[in-house]
Amino acid sequence: MCCGAKRTLARNLTRTGAQVQRQTIAAPVAAAQAAPSTVLFEYTGKTRLTVISPTTGARYHFDAPGAQAPVDRRDQAMMIYVPGLQPVRFQRS
Repeated sequence: MCCGAKRTLARNLTRTGAQVQRQTIAAPVAAAQAAPSTVLFEYTGKTRLTVISPTTGARYHFDAPGAQAPVDRRDQAMMIYVPGLQPVRFQRS
């Protein structure tokens, strides 16, 4: 290889690596955008309720019975076990 062929080869390899990296990063972003990041929960208790998530540290406030709040998907599994809270199920009209 002469006359700058090594430099051209190196440039092409670098560009190819950058394209692969961009595709790898873009795939998880697209998947995250497709799935909603929150789940709606409704409080069915008698007073008010505040829940602090041990997973994310987020505070969820429910001021009265029937109050609804968006909950981070990472906290969904924990919130199901809190008495008086239930995920809102969407019904078809």
